[in-house]
Amino acid sequence: MEKETFKESLQHGTTAFPIAVYPMKFPKDQQVLAHLHYHNEFELLVATKGHLLVQMETETYSLSAGEGLFINSGILHTIISASPQEETGFIAVVFDYSILCTEQDITYENYIRPLLNGSLEPNSVLSPDICILIHSLFCAYEAKEFGYELSVRHCLLQMFYLLLKDAKPSKQSAQNTRSTVIKTVLDYMKQHYREQISLQQLAKETHVSKEYLCRLFHRVSGYSLMEYLNRYRIRQSTFLLLQTEERISDIALSCGFSHSSYFGKLFLEYMGCTPIEYRKQYQK
Repeated sequence: MEKETFKESLQHGTTAFPIAVYPMKFPKDQQVLAHLHYHNEFELLVATKGHLLVQMETETYSLSAGEGLFINSGILHTIISASPQEETGFIAVVFDYSILCTEQDITYENYIRPLLNGSLEPNSVLSPDICILIHSLFCAYEAKEFGYELSVRHCLLQMFYLLLKDAKPSKQSAQNTRSTVIKTVLDYMKQHYREQISLQQLAKETHVSKEYLCRLFHRVSGYSLMEYLNRYRIRQSTFLLLQTEERISDIALSCGFSHSSYFGKLFLEYMGCTPIEYRKQYQK
């Protein structure tokens, strides 16, 4: 029951109109707004409330309301609240390049392909004009009045022109190598989290030393490898708690924990309640 993945399997929009707009709002005291993940689509993100910290690969960006970022295809990213004492929110526009052009189009050859292969590097921080266009796109997308698809595509084309007109050639080979290592680890965790996973296994999968892997993963995610794995296991366990009547001890074992007592301890630490309390509170 893998409801949560590192590479998103969620389809954003439809095949005919591959774009989705997500207006997200979060209460106080919620620190992690989006766990470490990546997807093949482009993403335009603008903060609407509070202060956000967005980690993209090894770079961290601070966003206040009205400020935004461009997240390229395949980029690992995490979103957290910079001030857990305040409510936070953002609008995420996630879309496939095919909404802009076909692969036979010169636009694809001159701009989209270089973006996808990393040879063209735009400024990740969005200009105020692009952030305003995101709000215009959001309004058109939400209203869905006659012709809204044309309005949405028009906004996207305008944004991409502003985004790419000052883009520069990129030298990202080392960055791409680091990204590949992290994605390999995340995908391995997703596939094998029910099993016992050692640091030595992860290093073998990525063909790097254990020391380098630990440093790199902590730099990108903010967690140690084992802590991140345990957090992922706990998140997976929440689906079993709500969607099955399995015993707590069986859920612990099926999510990779050798002892239910350790599972309970980590669940309380990460979720703020026991597995039984979580099931009673949210199963309704």
